[in-house]
Amino acid sequence: MWDRYKSKNKLPRLILVSGSFPNIACGVSPHTERIARLTAERDLYDVHVLTSADAAVDISAAQGYQVHPCIKKWSMRKAGEIRREILAREPDVIHIQNPTIKYYGWNSLTMSVLVPRLKKMAPRIPLVVTQHDIAVGQPIFRRRYRPMFWAADAVLVSNSRDEQAVLAQGIDAAKLYRAPVSSHIKLTARSEEAKAAARRAMGISPEALCIVYFGFIHPARNIDVWIKTLHCLSQSNDDIHGIILGGAFPGQEKYHQQCRNLAEKSGLTRKMTWTGYAREDQIAQGLAAADVFVSLPQRGADMRNSSIITGMLAELPVVTTTNRRYYEDEDLKTMGCIMVSADQPEEISRAIEDCRLNPPSADFLARRREFLDADKIWREHIDVHFRAYRNLPPEPARKFNG
Repeated sequence: MWDRYKSKNKLPRLILVSGSFPNIACGVSPHTERIARLTAERDLYDVHVLTSADAAVDISAAQGYQVHPCIKKWSMRKAGEIRREILAREPDVIHIQNPTIKYYGWNSLTMSVLVPRLKKMAPRIPLVVTQHDIAVGQPIFRRRYRPMFWAADAVLVSNSRDEQAVLAQGIDAAKLYRAPVSSHIKLTARSEEAKAAARRAMGISPEALCIVYFGFIHPARNIDVWIKTLHCLSQSNDDIHGIILGGAFPGQEKYHQQCRNLAEKSGLTRKMTWTGYAREDQIAQGLAAADVFVSLPQRGADMRNSSIITGMLAELPVVTTTNRRYYEDEDLKTMGCIMVSADQPEEISRAIEDCRLNPPSADFLARRREFLDADKIWREHIDVHFRAYRNLPPEPARKFNG
């Protein structure tokens, strides 16, 4: 492919299709921007992002590639229009991001209709799908993505849970690739001096047991359970502080307020810091101030959760959740994460207390941070993309030796 394009003095065209792009509030937004930029930097593809016609889209964020905010509606009924928008740009490779915040509800079937149609209309164009998440409790609901997996030439996932779930759809392992992800947040080096400075700036006692959460305020993240856990801890330790780095998930403002009310009712108003939608420097400061990172997703955690990866990069002990209705991510255990039930404040409190009494060694936390180094992981991520684009066989996932 590259020889014939070189003779024409142009690069093969890669179309990245994503419902989200900065500044749409969605975890896929920064992911799409990053992979477009890192791909364009290698100067092997002419990169274009096809995304939502949303006023929040900031086309100035693009560096070395073009953004086309032209899709007014993501739905099964609009699959034909979306297909025409993609093919009109004469792609040489098509890379679909699935799902994003724009594909919720019935719209989660959009790509299961679009991808088979694309493959039928343009069978010779490599068609790659990144499945960001299929973590739902009932297997029958995961099957909604099966037509997309079968039609795609390559399927990319970021973690072992999604890998297991895709393979359970009967997909050929030879077209399933693991592309690891890391954080988008730049962090300060961990030290006692940085911790003390962060606490002074945030008005937190130097001796307090400080736990932190980073992410959206959403019922599925069990923020109410997180607050109840903080209340449990405060019964035996008056010097405690909780930090919540993040604002309400769009549409969940009522739940956000319920959590604020619960904290007040539990007598935690002076023992908590709520940053709202936090800047990168605020996130780095909050993580520097903390002793333990606690995230309680109802469906269980995996190595797709960039917020949890951020906690690891901050060299914090991590308490997070498992969900036995779904596959488990064994990589979290090798990373030293303490796994708890998502809705048991007493159990979670004991896990946090154990972190205080028996923290992981500084050497272990530093080696984990090095393994998850953002620059290293994102380079590997793009390498995996290129293998998928060129139909090269997938390689075994790199493992952390704890």
